[in-house]
Amino acid sequence: MNTRLMSDDDLVRVTGKRRYTKQADWFKDQFGVSVTRAADGKLVMTWVQFDALLAKKNGTAGANASQSKHGAWYWSEPISGKWIRLCSLEESETVLVTRLAAERAKVERPEGMGDMRPLIDEYVRKHKAEHREKAWPSYGAYAGKGFRNVNVADVKPSHISNWLKVKYAGKLPMQRVMRAFLSGFFQWCINENKRDTNPCKEVKLKKPKVRQTYITDEHFAAIRAAMLEVTYERSGKEITAEVPTGPMMQCMVDLCYLTAQRSTEIRNLKWSDIDRKAGVIHFVPSKTEDSSGVRVDFRITPEIEAVLARVQTIDGRPSIGDKYVIHTQRGTRYAANTVLKAWKAAADRAKLAELGYTIKDIRAKALTDGVRDGYSIEALQVAGAHTTKEMTEDYIKQRNVPVADVRLRIPGRAA
Repeated sequence: MNTRLMSDDDLVRVTGKRRYTKQADWFKDQFGVSVTRAADGKLVMTWVQFDALLAKKNGTAGANASQSKHGAWYWSEPISGKWIRLCSLEESETVLVTRLAAERAKVERPEGMGDMRPLIDEYVRKHKAEHREKAWPSYGAYAGKGFRNVNVADVKPSHISNWLKVKYAGKLPMQRVMRAFLSGFFQWCINENKRDTNPCKEVKLKKPKVRQTYITDEHFAAIRAAMLEVTYERSGKEITAEVPTGPMMQCMVDLCYLTAQRSTEIRNLKWSDIDRKAGVIHFVPSKTEDSSGVRVDFRITPEIEAVLARVQTIDGRPSIGDKYVIHTQRGTRYAANTVLKAWKAAADRAKLAELGYTIKDIRAKALTDGVRDGYSIEALQVAGAHTTKEMTEDYIKQRNVPVADVRLRIPGRAA
């Protein structure tokens, strides 16, 4: 990268102006920035700065170009397009070049010697829109890095199995997630005539232990209540304040329980999914959308209606159309990690954090409570959008601990 200062002749050639004031005006008009003046009054600019400005003007700013705005140099990260601040305009050229190199190093990657990584990139690019999960493209990055020196035609089941067990040792759920991603990728490769078989079909993994956590009624009520208020100490005084997002988050929790749906479905729920005429909420579970396609229409009970009314009270108006039912103060959908953080914070305020309850445990509680309230497995299977009755039974029996009603007596002689 050339860091030579532009000479007088350079300035004349670039600007077409011989007077320094005219040159300064030219740079201001062309790029909207003021050019630094040396002690002798001459303009000072490096070729790096000029190339960056020219790239901005021509709309070609990329991996090698930085731009100045708001009194600082910024770089457009090529993958996300996010503008990253490098340094102020007053700082030296060395600082600019060093910061640019550091930021570029974060996104540069070893390309490897095989064709698998570029094929994964192509697969992600073409199919990203089909997947709702925000983390899905990241799975491609993980797999691409791990198999960057491999040709897709040479991959064997043992390669995948070994990589999963080493890379994600002790992380059984992640092993299954990555196997599913790679299975989809290799199926795409088969369709594109890149190979003839799907090696993932022969990869066997241990099943993660079924979670057996059950939130008791008392603990559920405590966490739910803790979502509304936070207590802290300031200047020796204990202060209790309202949590601004608490009422909406409480509605989120209530809908998760009352509908027995996954938190993802409640986050994705729109007012257009609420069919007042039919008296139901239309759910298309994201987990089964691309597999079994099971759907569920959940009856709007008085309890659910009351929660929807609370949401409208928070909004201050009736809501219709494609707006999200549970939403941020800006009206956008809550991110999964935001909901999880709110739940964990409430559990911490309720002094129940050590029990490790998660937002996913609400669905398990709802289905388990349904059994205790006398609902049949068939009814709960429909509510839970399970494809088989066995799935529902397995889901519930882990938490619904049977009581042994057996009375024995010590034999007479022993007594």
